[in-house]
Amino acid sequence: MDIANENNPITTSVNRVSRAWTDNNTNYVPDCDLGNFEANGECRAIANQNFGKNNPLATRWSDEVLRGWGKRDSNWDFSAEVQHQLRSWLSFTTGYYRNNGGYYFYDTTVRVTKNLAVGPSDYDPYCVKAPIDPRLPGGGGYDVCGLYDIKPQKFGLVDNLVAPTSKYGKDKRVNDFFNASFKARLAGGALFGGGFDTGRSVKDRCFLIDSPEQLFFSRAVATPGAQLPPIDFCHVVTPFKAQTQFKLFGNLPLRGDFVVSSAYQNLSGPVIVADYPAGNAAIAPSLGRNLAGGVQNVIVPLIAPQTMWEGRITRLDARLSKMVRITERARIQLNVDVYNVLNSSSIRSIVTTFGMLWRQPTQILDPRIFQLSAQVNF
Repeated sequence: MDIANENNPITTSVNRVSRAWTDNNTNYVPDCDLGNFEANGECRAIANQNFGKNNPLATRWSDEVLRGWGKRDSNWDFSAEVQHQLRSWLSFTTGYYRNNGGYYFYDTTVRVTKNLAVGPSDYDPYCVKAPIDPRLPGGGGYDVCGLYDIKPQKFGLVDNLVAPTSKYGKDKRVNDFFNASFKARLAGGALFGGGFDTGRSVKDRCFLIDSPEQLFFSRAVATPGAQLPPIDFCHVVTPFKAQTQFKLFGNLPLRGDFVVSSAYQNLSGPVIVADYPAGNAAIAPSLGRNLAGGVQNVIVPLIAPQTMWEGRITRLDARLSKMVRITERARIQLNVDVYNVLNSSSIRSIVTTFGMLWRQPTQILDPRIFQLSAQVNF
C-alpha cells in the first residue's frame, strides 16, 4: 500500500518548497517577486526548481524497486523462549529476540532516494566550532567537521530517483533483546512477579548517496588535552544500558476482604541530544562563502547519538482495595490508589536545542497523586 501511495502523481510532484529571505527593511514582508523562483529582491532561490511545474515525475521510481522478488519492505523476526516451573508455585521464563529493525519507508533500508542532479563533488566541506560549555564533552570548544553544503550553482536542482539501497551500500538495522521474568503464586492467593528486559540496537547506514555528510563520522577535533567521544551518525549503537528495564508487581490479600497491590518500574532516562543552530556567520569562515540559497543557519549535532542519557526513571504505584458484598451476586470494590508513591521527579523529556535552556526538562513524572474510586459488579 505504501508503494502505491508513494507513486501517486500528486505525491511524486513537488507540492511544497522552502525559500530563504532577508527582511532588510524590517517590514515583515518578503519584498520580492514570489513568482520568480530565482534570487530577487529580499528572496533567495527556492530549494527545488520543480515546484509549481506540471511534473508528476519529479520523483521517479526505478523498476528495480517496483518489480521482482524481495523488492518490498520486509522484516525478519527470530525468537526463542524457555519456560520452566521451578516449584509448584514458581515459574521462570527467559527469551532471546532478534529482528532486522522493523518496517521502514522508501528512503531507508531496501530503497533510497538519489538526486541525479548532484553528486558528492557538488558539496563543499566546512567545520563548526562548538561553544565553550562545561555541559559539553571536554567542556566544548572543539571543531565539528565532516559537514557539507551544496555548491550555490547546484542549489535547487532536484531530479529524484528511488533506487535499491544495494546500489550504494548496505543499510543494517538489527535489534538483539533478552528477557527474564518470574511469577510466584503464594499461599492465600498472593501473587508476586517481575523481571527485566534489555537489548542492543545497531543502525549502520555508512554509505554515500548525494552528500559526503552522509558519512559523518568521528571528525570532532578537540582542544589540547580534551577527551572527546567519537561523533558518529552513520553507525549508531544503542547500548544495553539505554534499553534496560526492571519491573516488579505484587498482589496481597488481607483479612477483612482487603487487597494490597503495587507495581514498580525502573526505565532508562531520555537520551541527551545537542542540536546546535550554527549561523551563517559562524560557518562562512570555514566554508569560504555563505551558505547556499541564503540559508541562515544549520543544525549541527554536538554530541554523538546514544552516548549520554539523563538519570533513570523510577516509579512505584500502589492500591488498597476493599470488597463489600451487597448481595450474593452483587459487590462493590472500593479503591484507594496512590500513583508515584515515592514522589519521584524523574525526567521524561528535555530540551534538545543547544542554548541556555539545553537539557531543561520539558516533562517529568507526575507528582504523587491520590485517587478514590469504586467499582460495582453484579
